[in-house]
Amino acid sequence: MKNKNLISLTVALAFVLLALTGILLFVKQKAHFIEMTHTIFGLLFIGFAIFHILNNWDSIKAYSKDRKSGSIKKELVVASLITGIILVLSVTEVLEPVAEFGRIFASGAKRPQTVNFAEKKTLDSTKGHAVVLLLQKGKEVSMAGVTVEVADTTGKVLETLLAADKEMKGPPANLLLQTKIASAAPFDLIITFTHEGKSNKVSRRVQSMNAGVLGLEKEDGLIERAYLEIQ
Repeated sequence: MKNKNLISLTVALAFVLLALTGILLFVKQKAHFIEMTHTIFGLLFIGFAIFHILNNWDSIKAYSKDRKSGSIKKELVVASLITGIILVLSVTEVLEPVAEFGRIFASGAKRPQTVNFAEKKTLDSTKGHAVVLLLQKGKEVSMAGVTVEVADTTGKVLETLLAADKEMKGPPANLLLQTKIASAAPFDLIITFTHEGKSNKVSRRVQSMNAGVLGLEKEDGLIERAYLEIQ
């Protein structure tokens, strides 16, 4: 078995797999096994390419310099210019439309949406049931501040768990609130969304303070999802 033949065939097969996985990544098929296969064979290709360059260094020098005069050949200058121009255009993101063109073949697949939550902790020193409220805001109130209150069944506010931060800079995030509730159940959890002087209130009845996770009903445009964990 000849080493030269083995290396040439391995490089050829690695190139085929790199090309196939590269096309899949170009059309935004970014499954983990595709990315992993592309990376592994990319490293394999680099290893054999380095061996190939070292093994054929004399030939590469002959491609680059004239043996008699020692001057650099036009082919090396042109290859270097092409590589340099493409590198600069890539780094400066000028070629981003080309790189992102494959998105049209992605079968309408949507990017997973990142949901950010701001962690708040209130009433830590008071007595009561420790609770955690997770609140993801709806589209209509995405820019609104949030106030969370506890009211009795007649609507009278008994305690404020969180007041909207009026000095917050930038879009308010969704809420992950650690707090305590001193009021006895049943009571209403009042969530108020405030933005530019306008308020939207949502009320959710809590019947028991037994330990567990309580799902709070979704409200179109206001509450995307909400859970109250009673500890």
